Amino acid sequence: MTSSDALPATAGECVAMLEELESIKAHLAARQVRLTAHLDDLQAGASDRSVGAQVALARHESPHRGARLRAMACTLVDDLPHVLAALDDGLINEHRAEILATEADHVHSALRPAFDTALGELLATGTPLGDRALRLAAQRIAIRLDDHAAARRRERAHRNRHLTYQRREDGTAQITAVISDVQAAAVMQSLHQRATQLKAQPDEDRSHAQIVADLFVARLTGQITATHTPIALNIVISAEALLGDGDEPAEVVPMYGGAGGPIPASVARNLLACAPEMGTRVRRLFADTDQLVAMESTSRTFDGLLRQFITLRDRTCRTPWCNAPIRHHDHITPDHAGGPTSTLNGQGLCAACNQLKEEPGWHHRVLHHYDLDPHDVEITSPAGQTTHSRAPDPPGLLPPEPTWVLESPGHWVLTA
Repeated sequence: MTSSDALPATAGECVAMLEELESIKAHLAARQVRLTAHLDDLQAGASDRSVGAQVALARHESPHRGARLRAMACTLVDDLPHVLAALDDGLINEHRAEILATEADHVHSALRPAFDTALGELLATGTPLGDRALRLAAQRIAIRLDDHAAARRRERAHRNRHLTYQRREDGTAQITAVISDVQAAAVMQSLHQRATQLKAQPDEDRSHAQIVADLFVARLTGQITATHTPIALNIVISAEALLGDGDEPAEVVPMYGGAGGPIPASVARNLLACAPEMGTRVRRLFADTDQLVAMESTSRTFDGLLRQFITLRDRTCRTPWCNAPIRHHDHITPDHAGGPTSTLNGQGLCAACNQLKEEPGWHHRVLHHYDLDPHDVEITSPAGQTTHSRAPDPPGLLPPEPTWVLESPGHWVLTA
């Protein structure tokens, strides 16, 4: 540790340094905002999606996050100079600047200067507002400027009602319903009222929260335990773990979106019998000593077993840092360019990344030619950024040992 890296001697000095570093982070975030907006200006002919994806690669973020960062930067530079100045001065952090930029999207362009001025005055007071309080304050300002726009925003949000599913990392899943606030209140009141009645029964040992969750499942499926629902399991598991002699974690890939993840081998074996009344379908996959290479059969099109194989091999979108569910099964070298429909030339992508791949200046290239090689794809952006996308290792396989390779005289590169 050098003298410049020495830690403070007192608690007071430590807190002061934390505060100073937070201000520096905000200043650097403002610099990133201006660079991002300038990149957008330099590539005026490129789509917002393409520019956002380049920002994502540079900042090691998902393409979705990159698009949001691009939108925030353009809004702050073009429409909210007072908010950008507050970020530069350390009065707010990047996350809160993004909150205000998002709220500005719902304000008519002619009213944004007044919106920005009011926000600047609010931030200059130094009032310690948390994320939610700041969002609500921005919404109040917007409503005062144009209450009709706020009403239209509410109507638009009601039209966009939907459900999403996300697997968590602890064996549970999260179902999110975006519905009218009035309907949400009715749903929650109904569930909690019934849960209170059941909790009062003398033989009830579940908590109130557990009863509410069980009622949610029961009312949606029409069953108490939902064991009559047939289940198709996409589980990647080693033969040793499947037969009960191994404890290497398996991988489960959700059917309806959301990222997969590891589960204990014992849980995977128990899942094979989780719906005995209707039966459980199990897809077996095979791996060699280095990677997943085959299924029980193949196909010449991205459907059937070939489609299942690519989904289970890649698990999530292959774009680095994306992690979105796979929606499209894509030819890396396009079909019209002679690319074969095969496991080597196939990759799983989310809808946005598959559309991004067709943007001018984006190129995907397969870096291997044999089934037993790790599936590796090189992605090049319009700005010349290059990154690699390697399929994850299947369960039970150890990652390759890193090695040093002499790339040029005096230049060694650590590879895996």
